[in-house]
Amino acid sequence: MKLCLSMLLVLSSSLFSQEQAVKHSLRILPLGDPPPFQQEIRDGIRHEIPPEEGTIPPRDLKISPKPPEGQEPVSFPMKLRLGYMSAPMTFPLPPDRKIDADLQDGGSWLDIPLAAGDATLALVFRGGKDWYQPRVLSVPDDAKGGDVVFLNVTGKPMGIVWGQEKLKLEPGKRLVRRIDGGAKAVAVSILYPTAAGALKACLSTQVENEAKTCQQFVIYAADGVNTKEPVKVLPLSEQI
Repeated sequence: MKLCLSMLLVLSSSLFSQEQAVKHSLRILPLGDPPPFQQEIRDGIRHEIPPEEGTIPPRDLKISPKPPEGQEPVSFPMKLRLGYMSAPMTFPLPPDRKIDADLQDGGSWLDIPLAAGDATLALVFRGGKDWYQPRVLSVPDDAKGGDVVFLNVTGKPMGIVWGQEKLKLEPGKRLVRRIDGGAKAVAVSILYPTAAGALKACLSTQVENEAKTCQQFVIYAADGVNTKEPVKVLPLSEQI
């Protein structure tokens, strides 16, 4: 009787610990310029030519977090699209706080370190000539409604003008601001350093005060062909 009771307590403790496993959420945002649009005429009809292999990020990934001790490994499918946030994926927090992002049809693609906290936004960009040489910057994905987030995914400091406030945003860092004092909007400019040492605006806009919306401005290095500006900004907006 005592042996049965002990086994029951161990089993209950194990099930409870699995239920209480810390969860983590991951989203991936691929950054970069799309390849030039090309089309051809076949039988009098225009057809889009698919982009060459490696000119866009892989569409289908297999996310494989290392499972907690005693649990079987599980992989999750994830779809990517250049310039768009992936759907969030939630899983037990791996002991090493890392995720393997593999190609769906086989082969490794990227190791993603998880940010502090319980949610990660992985900003992925090309590290070489194609998307089979990716790099990643992981930041906490914890923005709240009313937040205005600036993310610097370039290798140089960026200038941020927030109303009358002039700020410096270092490479790989983020900056969060909120519109206070009942103002309806604030003027915002994002500046990058030119080869001559001057600062040039890559974005000038008005940011509206939206209490239930998170607005993010992702600053990244242009990687397209014949780009006019070396630095680009991807504005994102989502309700929280």
